[in-house]
Amino acid sequence: MGGERLAAEGLDRIARAEELSVMGFAEVAGRVPAILRSLSALTREAARRRPQAAVLIDFPDFHAALSRRLRRQGVRLVYYVSPQVWAWRSERARVIARRADRILTLFPFETEIYRRLGADAVCTGHPIVDDVAEGLARATPLPPKTGPRLALLPGSRREEVFRHWPPMRDAAVRLASRRGTESFVVRPPSPPEDLYAGAEAAGIRFVSSGAHAWLASADLALVASGTATLETALCGLPMIVVYRTSWTSFAIGRALVKVPWISLVNIVAREEVVPELLQTAVTSDRLAREAEALLDSAPRRERMKAGLARVARELGPPGASDRAAREVLDAMDGSAETGVRAASR
Repeated sequence: MGGERLAAEGLDRIARAEELSVMGFAEVAGRVPAILRSLSALTREAARRRPQAAVLIDFPDFHAALSRRLRRQGVRLVYYVSPQVWAWRSERARVIARRADRILTLFPFETEIYRRLGADAVCTGHPIVDDVAEGLARATPLPPKTGPRLALLPGSRREEVFRHWPPMRDAAVRLASRRGTESFVVRPPSPPEDLYAGAEAAGIRFVSSGAHAWLASADLALVASGTATLETALCGLPMIVVYRTSWTSFAIGRALVKVPWISLVNIVAREEVVPELLQTAVTSDRLAREAEALLDSAPRRERMKAGLARVARELGPPGASDRAAREVLDAMDGSAETGVRAASR
């Protein structure tokens, strides 16, 4: 199972990740038939091909079901990018710790959580560190600024863009008229045209390549909560994090989440480094006012940059993917004793 980039690297795709990817509890209901088909297809193919190991990346509920089936077939299980069970549903962490042969984490504090539960856990660091470093190293000269530069990152999923883009766009228009800002939106190379309506009329530039250089050149970003907040942090760019979902999903999430923040930047920092606007607070007027307050306060931006630098250090040194690959191979070559212990879980 994977996306187009994995397919380009030679993955024999039995299931398409983009057909299953969705944010929110209520939103997942429409994907249930596709999820069940993919689960059955992967189980059948594992029984036919008899792989040595399965590398399970995030997607906790799906992989909870898949891992049970693969364990019965004797497949060794490596969790890479462990689900964020430290934020919610702590019982899932116990299940993963009991069932996995090895857990590879992105953050040091995750490793300690799983080790306390008796798991074989290793922190390999975050691969986004290499992505950003390579993106900045390949950077080509950018157009000179005509005013403060504003980055817009409304999300990678259709549902996220649908909810975040209109208020981000309208805030950018207000800031351009009041402060002379120039804006760009980071988007996939070929997104559906309807998702970014009004961008050209508002004078907003599209950026699909060289995004890290553009982020490093900007003065402020409006970012949907997710991995993009870490990319923005690694570029040293002050940001305002936003998130809007269905009220059903938001209510369920609030009841389950055990940390006081939603953005990875604040969670990793264990303090509020960047402001968060959620649900009804995600309006063009509020975004414009918060952005102006930040643009007007150089000391506040400098404090934020210092916090972002601390977060960047927590993500580890370059080479995360190489370290993860070595750990996967090591787990596949585990001792017979380890295999017997794991098979009994």
